[in-house]
Amino acid sequence: MLRVHLIQYASRLGDPEYNIDRLRNYAKANCRGDGNDVLITPELYIPGYMSRDLLLQIAEPLDGKSIGELTEIAREGKCTIITGIAERDKDTGVVYNSAVAIGENGLMALYRKRHLPSYGVFDESRYFGVGRGDAPVFSMNGTKAGLAICYDAFYPEVSRSLMLKGARVQVYISAAPDMSRPHFETFIRARAMENVSFVIYVNTIGQYDGLGFFGGSFIVDPLGEVVAKAKYYEEDTVVAEIDPGLVDNYRSIRPILKDYTWDDVRYLLKNYRSGYRVY
Repeated sequence: MLRVHLIQYASRLGDPEYNIDRLRNYAKANCRGDGNDVLITPELYIPGYMSRDLLLQIAEPLDGKSIGELTEIAREGKCTIITGIAERDKDTGVVYNSAVAIGENGLMALYRKRHLPSYGVFDESRYFGVGRGDAPVFSMNGTKAGLAICYDAFYPEVSRSLMLKGARVQVYISAAPDMSRPHFETFIRARAMENVSFVIYVNTIGQYDGLGFFGGSFIVDPLGEVVAKAKYYEEDTVVAEIDPGLVDNYRSIRPILKDYTWDDVRYLLKNYRSGYRVY
């Protein structure tokens, strides 16, 4: 059993220390110390999604101060923390929009956002490099979990790869504005149903330069039912217990993995190579 905490906080822009302190205070008050607590924040929670040019100044490497402080919180609370950081690669200096999973012994998983929206109100490619690595699967107190970020949910291949690697729980941290609400509320449920997995979505809230973020974080079970949901348009925290052991039962009824074939992959790759165009 996992005790999932949807921590739908608004970040103070450009102030990692303040945002980490809020997370520390929450963990002290709410973690039971049995290893089952999973604390999940929105995308780029530590620096603040709309920090813009400040992101390039406050981005940190993985051995920086923020990861150290988050590890201390996880160790003291005997919990897992999943959050978003602006990560600077020590070798290249490139900054990435990254999700990290941190446990009592430090960093367990890193995912650099692969799909960067740079249309309409979005300008992520101005600040971030494109993540090239595979979406990670890691263990949360014995449960295999996968990790991705926001716009990645528009690409079912990401979620499918996590399922194929054994993830029974998939986590998407997000900073989605008001106009994207119907998309995410549809796609996250679809990702759960098509992979027969629990999917957790944690979104930010607030108004920044006239752009509103809707919150509405939620958990979907492997049949696509919403089992926990946070409020819209205001800070909120929701705690829900999920049993990843039920996934095997669901998959015995709906055997997605068994019925997935090499031809599904082969023809996707063939059509991608023959028909894909960059616009």
